Amino acid sequence: MFRGRGRSSKIVLIGIALLMLFSMVPLTAMAAEPTFTLSVSPETSSEGQQVNVKVIGSDLADVYGYELKLTFDAQQLSYVKTVSALSGFSVPPKDTTGGKLVFAHTKIGNTAGVNGTVELATITFTALSKVAGEALVTLDNVRLVKSDLKASDVAAKATANIKITAVEEVKPITFTDLDGHWAKNAIERAATLGIVNGYTDGTFRPTNNVTRAEFTAMIARAFSLESASGVTPEFADAAQLPNWAKTAIAEAAAAGIVTGYADKTFRPNQLITRTEMTAILVRVLDLQLDANAQLTFADTDKIAAWARPSVAAAVKAGIVKGSGGNNFTPMSNASRAEAVSVIISGLDYLAAQQQ
Repeated sequence: MFRGRGRSSKIVLIGIALLMLFSMVPLTAMAAEPTFTLSVSPETSSEGQQVNVKVIGSDLADVYGYELKLTFDAQQLSYVKTVSALSGFSVPPKDTTGGKLVFAHTKIGNTAGVNGTVELATITFTALSKVAGEALVTLDNVRLVKSDLKASDVAAKATANIKITAVEEVKPITFTDLDGHWAKNAIERAATLGIVNGYTDGTFRPTNNVTRAEFTAMIARAFSLESASGVTPEFADAAQLPNWAKTAIAEAAAAGIVTGYADKTFRPNQLITRTEMTAILVRVLDLQLDANAQLTFADTDKIAAWARPSVAAAVKAGIVKGSGGNNFTPMSNASRAEAVSVIISGLDYLAAQQQ
């Protein structure tokens, strides 16, 4: 009798254990639903200044393409552009006058989709209001497409509040280590425009060298770059691109402003040379190149043949100059001060052309 009860008890316990196991399978096997958030940078803006809203997806699985539908306060914000940090083909919004925009992006070719937490796009607006207030941006819906082309819709309902300050509240940005520096005015002007930032200790450190990623980010902030084809190339070292620079590099690469090396790498952490910096700026400004242009620098023979027309065009436009002893020093690494100075000169050149 006791043996029978023991066997029955064991069967019951095994049954309960199996029921518990089977009930847990869907919970552990089921993938987490994608979620979306919006982040704003800078946190505050004022009339005429640009603000970026990043769309970030979490728990993504094999996302090959996507479509974003957003609404924004058209009374407070003017739409500028949308850029995806992912390689592939983008379809920009056609009409944003009513405060609604639709942006789509897809990978190209036989490649896997992205997974995990991914920055999908950066949307840039210009603040319109002259008085202090808040502007709301809402991500209403996201359509996700997997590599097998199966699509699903997610009602995102993510929001971002953009704080807008009155114009008189905006003060020029200054740094503690620029007294007497030759590029002081250009640096402080660039910082006030949001092109560059200083360090937490209040310094700018003008003599520090600049990486390719850093200079590309400065260029993307300073100029409105447009992709002729909508295609963003894939670099072989894409995994090494710093998160804070991915969107800027993608934007500049799609516009043909920056290019990779023969091995298809971008080398974001490599220090940028004065030659590379000049060539990039000449592309941004779309300066005319003259293959027969003559340079008068003492070290002209050290400037690569491919770069001489670009350097000549930049010199003619008054954007770059030589250094001591009438040298261009083409292979020397550009400092933060030099990078900012040529960018401000480029902006002034554009402004003069538009007058």
